[in-house]
Amino acid sequence: MTHTARLAREDAITDALRAINAALGDEVPTEQAFRIIDAIKRLRDGEPTRVTSLDRRDYMAEVQDAARDLWARKRAIVGVDTGVDATAGVDTPIGRLRVTTWRRQWAGERGERIAWASEYYLNDLPITVAEIRAAGLAQRPTTRNRRKA
Repeated sequence: MTHTARLAREDAITDALRAINAALGDEVPTEQAFRIIDAIKRLRDGEPTRVTSLDRRDYMAEVQDAARDLWARKRAIVGVDTGVDATAGVDTPIGRLRVTTWRRQWAGERGERIAWASEYYLNDLPITVAEIRAAGLAQRPTTRNRRKA
């Protein structure tokens, strides 16, 4: 790393610490704030940040489960299968993923049915399931490589 790059890195770290200090103000820092400050200070010391887990999080599944649980609780109060909606959200590395879920009736080839319907939003902007998967917020099903005998 060149001397200029090292100075620029040091300035960026100092600015990040100042921004955190300004954001906290007179409030007592939370545990998450202490972790962020510690990670920034480790960068200053030249110590690389540590990855605590290699497991990928399935944010889409988490938000779907939370919305369906909330829907079930609301349904228990109201007592009907359709017409009840629930909204849940989860913070992701690229913003807040939110889903609104409800059940609706639809007429299929085999008659009347009830199906889940959902709308997804990332930072309050509509997003499709394909875009959620492309952004890495949903785990794709794994496939096994089978040996040919």
